[in-house]
Formats: sequence, C-alpha cells, structure tokens
Amino acid sequence: MYSVMEVYHLVTGRWEQIPTTGNPPLGVRSYAAAAIGNEIFYFGGYCGHGDCCHNSLYSFNVDTFNWKELSPTTSRHGPMMKKHCDMIAIKVNGEDYLVVIGGHGPSSNNAPKQPGAQYSDDRNNEIHFYKLSSGDWISPTVTGDRPPPISSFTLTSVDNSSAILFEGLTANGRKLFKVI
Repeated sequence: MYSVMEVYHLVTGRWEQIPTTGNPPLGVRSYAAAAIGNEIFYFGGYCGHGDCCHNSLYSFNVDTFNWKELSPTTSRHGPMMKKHCDMIAIKVNGEDYLVVIGGHGPSSNNAPKQPGAQYSDDRNNEIHFYKLSSGDWISPTVTGDRPPPISSFTLTSVDNSSAILFEGLTANGRKLFKVI
C-alpha cells in the first residue's frame, strides 16, 4: 500500500501520478472518505499490520495537492480505531461537520465505548461528528433507532438531516436498507 495520489484525466483517459506535499496518511485501505468543497477527508482504515486499524482523520486539498492531519490515531478520543465504516459531510447551522458511522475493528486498544452504541462481532453502530471549525470530535445523543452494528456498507447523504445506509455486513448477515 502506498501514500500516493493518482489523477485520472477524463479527456485523455490517462492516469497521472501527482506529487503531494504535507503529511499524508500511512498507506491504508478500507477507509471512509467524504468531500467538502475542494477538500477530501479520509478517516480510519486498515494498514495491513495484523489487526492494525486507525481512527486518524486527514484532509487532502485537490487544488494544492497538500495533505493535512486533522486528528491523529489515538485510543483516547473520537471513534474507535476501525475499518469498513463510512462517512458523510453535513452542514448544521452553517457549520461543516463530518459524520462517521459504524465500522469493524478490534475491541481491544480502542477508544472508550460510546454510550448507547452496540458492539457485536467486532462491528459497531457508533455515530460520531467531527466539527471542522473547532477540530473537535462530538459524541451525539442519538434518538430513535440506530442501524445494527454494521460494516462494509454505503452511506449517502439525502439532505442535511438524513442519509441512506445501503447493504453492509452485520452479525446476522446482510442488512439491505435503512434511512437514518
């Protein structure tokens, strides 16, 4: 796995490897990504060293090709270290937030469990917000039904108050569809 950026040119149909600046994340797979404006945000992932998962958050500016670490991997804050979660970007009262939901990761060496979340077969249904303006992780109070502990799903924003969670792996098999 490599921490490089490749750009696909639609007009020519060619890939080009572009040098980047800043602090790129360790080469990982199974991370979550979301975009706001000219920034792509990357959360978590798996680096291939045993059960090594991350809960770091990075941004990549597509205009300057610059990486920035926003929140390092640590077991003391934010979501648990995990892979196969998903993330969406939302705006609340004019503020940009990233929302990380679910995922799969080892129950050891992780952040404290989120109140109200469920953990099953190393999957979870945590919901965490990251406020871009302050750099703070927020563990929201969740009302209503959460999705089950789930990993490897697709999460798509519908508007600023709802998203569609589609497919995914649960302890009881595949979950097909959930509006949250």
